[in-house]
Amino acid sequence: AAMADAATEVPSDYVMIKRKKTIFFLYLEAEDTVHDLRARINHVTKVPTTDVKFFIDKDGEVPIDENKMLKDQKIVCDDTLYMVYKKEGTDEWEAIDLDGTGGEPKPVAE
Repeated sequence: AAMADAATEVPSDYVMIKRKKTIFFLYLEAEDTVHDLRARINHVTKVPTTDVKFFIDKDGEVPIDENKMLKDQKIVCDDTLYMVYKKEGTDEWEAIDLDGTGGEPKPVAE
């Protein structure tokens, strides 16, 4: 059992990115920037890199600084980031939506 415990303590080389009901695991290099993450997401989703934005928090209040390396922003392996897309045909961004409801409040049953 001790061997299994040791294996779970080793950090992965991946960062988890959540959007709606989808979770991506992207390989993270020490010198990666936001652009590197965008390029990897584009490879999978085909969404243009200019139409993708990442946040550190699920409330969308802490965007990732575009001009710094991820490690300089304390983003390390095993962290979770939150991704949004630009709304098609606009300059607006979608809300962070982890349950697939479009970021709208759920109706309250009366």
